Amino acid sequence: MSVFGGFKIDGDAVVAKETGAVIPLTAGIAREAWRIVSFVWLINAVRATRIVKGREPRARISFFPTKPRSFYAIWPVCQLADVRIVDDPDEADLHFYFEDREFLLAPPAAPSNRPVFNIGCFDIRKSVVARVFEETFGYGYEIDPVDHRGQAVEKSEGNGKHDGRIIECPLDRPRPGQVYQRLIDNTFDGREHIDIRTPVVGGRIPFVYLKRRMPERRFSNDNMRVDLVDADAMLSAEERARIVDFAAAMRLDFGGLDILRDRADGRIYIVDANKTDMGPPSALSGPEKLKAMRGLAGAFAELVDKAVAV
Repeated sequence: MSVFGGFKIDGDAVVAKETGAVIPLTAGIAREAWRIVSFVWLINAVRATRIVKGREPRARISFFPTKPRSFYAIWPVCQLADVRIVDDPDEADLHFYFEDREFLLAPPAAPSNRPVFNIGCFDIRKSVVARVFEETFGYGYEIDPVDHRGQAVEKSEGNGKHDGRIIECPLDRPRPGQVYQRLIDNTFDGREHIDIRTPVVGGRIPFVYLKRRMPERRFSNDNMRVDLVDADAMLSAEERARIVDFAAAMRLDFGGLDILRDRADGRIYIVDANKTDMGPPSALSGPEKLKAMRGLAGAFAELVDKAVAV
């Protein structure tokens, strides 16, 4: 499988073919690419060792309508969880709805009546995430830009755009296709902006990534540093329970959530849900990447075992 077959070069940027996400071509792009390739090699080496030892897969899984490339988190997770990816859905014990797209009018048709992961998670637009968050947590962050007074955030409905910008409200005419949210101060020290990237697998939160960014890059995916942290060090038991409830309401069996903690009120806000998570973050060291994917693989193995036992 080609690691980078899902991308193309367009002028001075790299564009994801499926989502249209744009990554500027910079001097650091080659370094990031090398980190991804090195980690894929490492996972392939681990998988080869298991095959040589004669380890049988715990289950066979097929993805539809597309298969994940090796830079998506689910690919190394399957390798480390001893879940074999197969092309033919008739050979699979279970299926996984995998499409780098934020919105469908209705759930996709499953290949068979076998268990299917993420099939109910077919609408992850920002407005939907905000609505489900408010229903789950009892407070929200959406604003009406015509009535709101002061600063706010304007961003695209779509997933992975990283085009948020701070605006002044009120607005005479909100832009079509945009959502408007209150400005959350997600700094711990007033300087570094920190996203609490929270993987959720079968109702479990194995750990969180702390993604640190400078103010001028706060809405980008350009991390100054990423730390791998125990979930209970950053989220209370009640918060973790609410996050799991949110994932269940979104029908998200496997994915990642972007969570911000507001410095002003101390509360957390889920601002994004991703069902086709890439990862692990390239800023992590090799051992930390492997530790993270093993954490996800352990939770995924439990999810798979429960599904095939039904």
